Amino acid sequence: MIRASRRAVLGGALVVPAVSGLAAWRIRRGEQRVLLHDPSLDAGRRFAEAGGMSRAIEGDRIRFARDVFAANPALVAGVSRHADLVLIADVAAEMGYVLAAEFEGRGRQCSPGKCLPGWGALGRVASAAGHGWAEALGSWAADPRAAMPAAGRKTQARPDAGLALGWVLVPRG
Repeated sequence: MIRASRRAVLGGALVVPAVSGLAAWRIRRGEQRVLLHDPSLDAGRRFAEAGGMSRAIEGDRIRFARDVFAANPALVAGVSRHADLVLIADVAAEMGYVLAAEFEGRGRQCSPGKCLPGWGALGRVASAAGHGWAEALGSWAADPRAAMPAAGRKTQARPDAGLALGWVLVPRG
């Protein structure tokens, strides 16, 4: 079972929960993380900028997802529209992955039905980031062990809050 350590604030930086199961995945799957984003969404572009190595979701979504999961990454995280998540998650399931966490752009947190046990802490980090949830998720996905900047309190609502979803797919088991 995947477990997450509690989050803490240290020296103005928010330390993201370290997923203990990630070490086991690295042994089996390596450290490869894939970040995906919808470039037509403001949240997608912010996620990509924060992660620094995100790949745009484009073309035939099924072929695109098969290429991504053929590399057998340890973790795939992204920001997209619901329809893209459904297609990508379907291919992921066929290739042995599960949806570990899903965040709505409006609510910014992981509801119990949309997070596997141990992944709710990541949802709380996204929620604490407020309207900067996409950046928080992108920073975490790029390096789950690094500290993240403290959440900004007074950011304005984003134009695509109702369209964007953040998500994390991990190997089953």
